[in-house]
Order: sequence, then C-alpha cells, then structure tokens
Amino acid sequence: MDPLQAIEQALSLAREHRERHVDVVLSRSESLGIRVCEGKVERVEQSTDLGLGLRVVQEGRTGLSFTERLTADTIEKAFLEARANAALLDPTEVVMNETAPGVPDPEVLELYNPALESLTAEDLTRFALEMEAEARRADHRVSTVTHSVARTGRNTYITASTHGVRYTQRSNSVGAGCGVLLESHGNRKSGSYGWSARVWDPAQAALVGREAAQRGGKLLGAKPIPGGKLPIVLDEFTAPALLSMYLGNFHAEAVQKGRSRLKGRLGELIASEDFTLTDDPHRVGAPGSRFLDAEGTPTRALNLIENGALTSFLYHIESARKENRASTGHAGRGYGGGIGTHSHNLVLPTGNHDLEALCALPERCLLVTELEGGSGCNPISGDISIGVQGFLMENGRSVQPVDSVTIAGNFYALLKSIRARGDRYQPHLSSRFIPALLVDGFTISG
Repeated sequence: MDPLQAIEQALSLAREHRERHVDVVLSRSESLGIRVCEGKVERVEQSTDLGLGLRVVQEGRTGLSFTERLTADTIEKAFLEARANAALLDPTEVVMNETAPGVPDPEVLELYNPALESLTAEDLTRFALEMEAEARRADHRVSTVTHSVARTGRNTYITASTHGVRYTQRSNSVGAGCGVLLESHGNRKSGSYGWSARVWDPAQAALVGREAAQRGGKLLGAKPIPGGKLPIVLDEFTAPALLSMYLGNFHAEAVQKGRSRLKGRLGELIASEDFTLTDDPHRVGAPGSRFLDAEGTPTRALNLIENGALTSFLYHIESARKENRASTGHAGRGYGGGIGTHSHNLVLPTGNHDLEALCALPERCLLVTELEGGSGCNPISGDISIGVQGFLMENGRSVQPVDSVTIAGNFYALLKSIRARGDRYQPHLSSRFIPALLVDGFTISG
C-alpha cells in the first residue's frame, strides 16, 4: 500500500483496539549514485529505504515497533508488538501532543525541487566523468583520482497520531564529490572537495574536480611546525565540523543524565559577549528546517546562547516534563527507534572579515583546512585534541603548508576565545551555519 494508506491503516488499528495514544512515523528515502574510474562507470549504487514506526503510550508506558513492509498484515503485527511492549515497561513522562493549529505548508521551506526528479543516471555519469577529467587537467601532479561520485536523493517523512497530528515533508538534493592523490619529488598528498545543492548545475563538475586538485596541490610539501601556543583560524568547513562534536551538550537529556558540563549554568556567561547561537527551524532551504518536530510539537527559533549567556537547552516532551517545562520542539525520530533530541539549523552570525582578512588579524596563525578524525575529542569534558592540516600564515599570507600536527584546547574555552568571525558560511547544503573562526588559546604539537 502507499504511504498514506499505511498511515491510515495504523491509526485505524488504534481506533479498533481503543488505544487513544498512538503515533506513527513513516520515512521513505531513495538515492542513486554513479562512481566512475579511469573514464568508465565503476559502480552504480541505487537504494530505497522504507519503514513505518509505531509508538503506543499506555499511562506513560511507551511501546515501540516498526515494519519495513507496508502491508495490512505486517502493519497489524507491528501495532500489536508495540502495544504488547508498552505493557512491559515502566511509566515515563511521555504524553502526546494534540494537533497544532495553523501549521504552514512545508513546501514554503523550499526543501524539494521537482526539477531534480528528471535527473537520470546518464546525467550523473556525465557529471562524474567531467569531474574526474577536470581534476586531471587541473594539475599534472595528480597521479590518481581516488573517487569521482555524483548522486541524487529524495526523502519523504510523515508523522501522524490519534491526537490529530498530520505532517508530511519532502526533500531532495543532488551532490558530488571528488578525491585525488598528487605526487611530486617523492611527496604525496591527497585533496578532496564536494558539492551539494537543490538545483542541478552541470558546470559544477569542472569546479569540483579543479578544487579537489588545487586543495591537494597546495598541501604538497606540508610538514609540521614547532609546538606552542598559536592563534587558530578554523575555515568555514572545519569550524562547523569541530563545533558539531560538542553540541550534544545543549541537549536537555544529556544535562539530566550528567553528560554535559552545562548542568546548572543557565544564565551564566559561557561565551564571549558578542556570541549568539540560535537553532533556527524555519531557515528556507536548510536541511534541518521543519514546522513540526517528530512528536508534533511546533518548532520555533531558539537562542541557546545569547550575548554570551547560556539561555536554553533543547527539549522534547519527556525531557521537558522532567523539569516542568514545555518542549522546545526538538524531538527527532526515525521509523526504527524511539524519541531522541534533534537540533535543526544551528546558526552563528557571520562577521566582517573574509578568510584572508581573518588570517591577517594576528601576525602569525595556523589556518586549519582539514580535520583528521575526532578520537581525541571528548564531548563531555569538552577537551579537544585533533590532528589537522592547513597553512602557517604570517601577515595574512601562507608561508608553509602544514600537516602532522595536533591542536589541543577545550570547547568551553573556545567559546570565550573567539576573536573574530568570517563573513560567509560554507556554500553547500548544511544544517550548521557557522563561519570561519579566529580563536586564541590553542596549543600546537607536532
């Protein structure tokens, strides 16, 4: 049966069995990817992920189940399993929302472009082949194109409940990535670049291939620099990646379980006074945008940090009721699991400096353009220890490519040590709108 029929089947079972508190989520994702190698298609990857999840709440006890087949029999089996599971569990603070009045049409968020539905495997193949060819043309030192992949994907997410909640949201996108290996005089270095958007633009193929080669080429000959304290510039790609490792500290359930050092600090200054971090669920075109969360709670813009002060955590219904609060609309849920905390689009306002000007503010700094894993980063303590690549900058000019160094610091100290911000976000689809950051207080070791 189709998704809407499956939803109605599940809610009909709830009525039939006199279960008053039932909600359903249904997710369908489809993707098509083309990987090329040496001018030929190496792999075609096509997948569909479809599932329906049921939640039954009986006097605060929550039962979950799901099915990946949308037939009357499998949906009924999943419903009865969820119902039986609810009877086995202890009561919690879970309740279900009533329908929200006046929810805007999700289409105004511009997450879905019908024109992308006409893309074919041939379109993606031409794109991937052009990326590979341009990467080789861009730099004669490219010895191998490690990957050249073009892909498209679409998703439909539906949530509904016996309390009248009905919400359907569609999204789609197209993207590509290219990676290269360069060799010169015994030195080897890799470079990569990606692109993602909701508008098909074949001209991006050459730009992505060229950028991958240029990024690797600039790092050829990289070597460590002496250890010590040095200002760090995290570019518009690495800044959001690094900060994202620690944003779980703002989840109320993490605070309640002792997994965040922000417990008991509401109202305190935890960042510089010009620092305001907002979770914005209504940003047009942004991947995290939505008008209702997975529990049917209306979403709204929420400042987590305002002028340096910690002002809120992210709550779903259960974590909010533990503190006699209202949900902030930050419940997330896939069809195969339960409710968890989910941020939308985290936004840190841009500053007044382009990347070159940002690097020129200190006499000497390390521009970080690549992060190498996060095993040394502890989200709970806030400790940061991570390998990086980039460039030693003096008076705004690169004097040496750098690798095999580690930067060390602390997330909470970082929030208070941001000296300036860049004037742009990364140009690709992302739910992290964080510009380049000039930060003091990091220690560099080789």
